[in-house]
Amino acid sequence: MTNPQLAENLLAVIRSLPAADRQWLLLQLEQDNGDMSANALAQMAMAGGAFDDLAAEPDLYSFSDGAAVSAG
Repeated sequence: MTNPQLAENLLAVIRSLPAADRQWLLLQLEQDNGDMSANALAQMAMAGGAFDDLAAEPDLYSFSDGAAVSAG
């Protein structure tokens, strides 16, 4: 069973990509013989700029936050 609204939203996002990114996506999908791995999905998202806006986000945590963790 498919989710038509999800499929329509994905199609809209894909159509909004620059031509080079759409071509790259098509090549990735053609090479895929099964489910895409989490690593491949992450690479695709990064290549498409999905996380670019996070560079402007403030760092919420630092190494001085929380309790120290020790091994063993």
